[in-house]
Amino acid sequence: MAVFSAITTRRSTTRKAEATQQLIVFRLRNEGFALPIRAVQKVIPMGKIYGAPGQSGVSLTLYQEQELIVIDAGHRIFRGVPSQDSPTSSVLRQSSTEQLDDTSSEQRYLLIVQSSQGKLVGLPIEEPPSLQRVPESAFAPLTSEYISEGNIRCVSALIKQNNDQPPLFLLNPDQLVQLQQALPPTVR
Repeated sequence: MAVFSAITTRRSTTRKAEATQQLIVFRLRNEGFALPIRAVQKVIPMGKIYGAPGQSGVSLTLYQEQELIVIDAGHRIFRGVPSQDSPTSSVLRQSSTEQLDDTSSEQRYLLIVQSSQGKLVGLPIEEPPSLQRVPESAFAPLTSEYISEGNIRCVSALIKQNNDQPPLFLLNPDQLVQLQQALPPTVR
């Protein structure tokens, strides 16, 4: 027969579990970003990228024998054209000009992001992402001033975890995946 302590019982009844969200966390241009885990279909090693990203910041690769649009995150997330030395631009340029092989000293990754409508795009990143469980209380809305004047787009919230850690920007997968209307429709 188990004996219950009054102190243990009191502690368990006063402590309430806080709701959390699981996020995929990664870095771009020295800023921390996160995506809801439900929006990330897979993280794979980056293979060959076809077509120069150019002004649109869009290239393509093959994923499960299908064409997958690869977006230049620097172009999409940060306002303006990415600098030539941005990690995402260099990843796309290098991948479009040479096949990454086993002798490559630096492995790069492709985050496959899915919108709520099921559309997939690839987002190249330099380092493997991490999985983090974040309490709901850490999420804060962005100010309207920052949304209209700030340099980062496709963001839906700010995540403030601890005072000693920089905040993370929560990306909106639908805005991230949405391509400009100028792109031709897919041919079937």
